[in-house]
This record gives sequence, C-alpha cells and structure tokens, in this order.
Amino acid sequence: MMEHPRIWRSSASGRFYKQPEPQVYEAQLITPDDISSIEAVTILEEVLGLARPQYKLRQICRLIRMDSLTANVDIATSLTGQEKVPPLVEAELAAEAYTRVSFDLWKNVTHVALSDEAIKKAAHDIMSLHVSDAARELARMENKQIAEEMPDATDQAAGGTWDAMTTPPTSDNNPFDDILTALDTLDGNGYPANWAVMAPKVWKAFITNSYVKDLVDAGIARLGAMGGDFSIPGYPSVKVLVDHAVTPNTSCYILSDEAPALVMGEGPTEAARYRDEKAGYYAYIIRQWLEPKLVLGDAIRQITGAHS
Repeated sequence: MMEHPRIWRSSASGRFYKQPEPQVYEAQLITPDDISSIEAVTILEEVLGLARPQYKLRQICRLIRMDSLTANVDIATSLTGQEKVPPLVEAELAAEAYTRVSFDLWKNVTHVALSDEAIKKAAHDIMSLHVSDAARELARMENKQIAEEMPDATDQAAGGTWDAMTTPPTSDNNPFDDILTALDTLDGNGYPANWAVMAPKVWKAFITNSYVKDLVDAGIARLGAMGGDFSIPGYPSVKVLVDHAVTPNTSCYILSDEAPALVMGEGPTEAARYRDEKAGYYAYIIRQWLEPKLVLGDAIRQITGAHS
C-alpha cells in the first residue's frame, strides 16, 4: 500500500498542514512545493466547501474551535446588572457567569475509494460524484449528532396539535400560543430566544395552520420552502430552521444561540490519500472531529405534541 503525506485543516486558523505523525497536530504549513499533499488538500477543500451549506444545525450552536481533541472551556452565559442604584452609591461588581464544558471530540469519517476499473470505464468525472457524496455524509452525521442533544431540553406540552382542524378553514390550535409561552419562559430566564427548530412534519403543520397564514398575510411572518422567520411585537425576530435530523419529529424547539443553549466543539479535519496496489484502487479518507453539547437548559424549550 502506497502511503502519502497526511494533511489536516486547523479549525482555529483555517490553514492546511502536513502531518508527520498521526498522534500529534503539529506540522508545517502546506506550500505549493508540497506536490504530494496538494491533491489531498484540494479534495478536502472541495468536500468541506460542498458540505458547508448542508451544515444546517450548526447555525444554532456556538462554535468552539480547537485543534486539540480534549479541552475544558469556560463559556460565558450571563451577566447580571444591579437595578435602581441610588445616587452616590457604588454599584456592586457583577462578574460574568461561566459554564465549564469538557470536550472529548469524536471523529466522523468518510472513505472515498476509486477502483482501477471504475476509473478506466468511466465516461464522466466519478471523483466529483464521490466528493459530493462525502460532503453530504459529513453534513448528515453532524446534523444528526447536534439534533440528538436537543431532546434533553425541558419539555413544554403544546396546547394541541398544530394541524388539527375540526371546522375548516379554521385550525383548532394556535402555534403562537405555544411559542409565546416558550418565549416568555426563556425571556424570564434572561435568554431571549431567536430560533424555532422543527422537523419537516411539524413544519408542515405550522405553515398550514390558519393562524400562521393570517400572520403571513399581515407581513408579520415570512416563510419559505426551507424555513423563514417571524416577528411578534415585543419579541426579537425568531428564525425558523427545518431539518430532517430533528428528533422527535413531533416537537418544536425554541432556543437562544446567544446564551448559548448548544455549543459544538469543532476540531481539526484531516485527509489522507493512498494507493492500495494489491486491491487496485485509489482512496481518500477524511476524518472530522467534533462534539455538540446542550450546556444551558434555561435557554431552550421543547414544545412537545406539536404534531401527532
């Protein structure tokens, strides 16, 4: 098996390095003279570039970029002021509150292999197809792993399913009653929410609800095929994110990414190219280290039973 230099991309600096040993992330920058590494760099850049638009759920996380695989990180969560300070009275010092989060990153791996036969018989660029598949798979794994953290949020039962309709065209339940309850709770905790996250099934119930249609007609909500946002007087604009990875697919999550409710440790991404002469194929292996966590329960609520 022919080995080639392993290269990795720093999540902290965004630069590419040639890695002499797999155990240590210390290496020299890739230069144009490193011909043997350029191909792996190109593939990694292309994979990450194609994956980036599909990393939907990382929008709701605070990213903690790190080049080590384990770390303890203090994340600022709140600052409490002092009300009604009298004249000539020194205000008490208020320290930022921090939550210590321990990261032990795991790796997601995609393995792109091209057999000699496939290369010789192909009438099109099969490498591009493999790269697209690798990018899609990296994004799928990340979205799924972020979504798996969300059901740990505190539950808030919906007043009723959002698609229930006994006397058409009027819906039985108003989603904004449930959403306002969650917004009030989080605002009372000091974390104004700015995201509503749901699975496609809940999204369908939401956009077909007659009360939501009224807000769209009034220009208060702007909804498109993939989500949108809505504004309620007295509350910040709330962005809607829809993703198949969200579980359970009967809930809607209301959260703040500024608090933050969720964080994600984003480690290095590594790529290596090799040739297996005995089996007769070229391959690229791409490893991405990450770990999402729900760290602030007061900044997220799960509206359960939004859909049956």
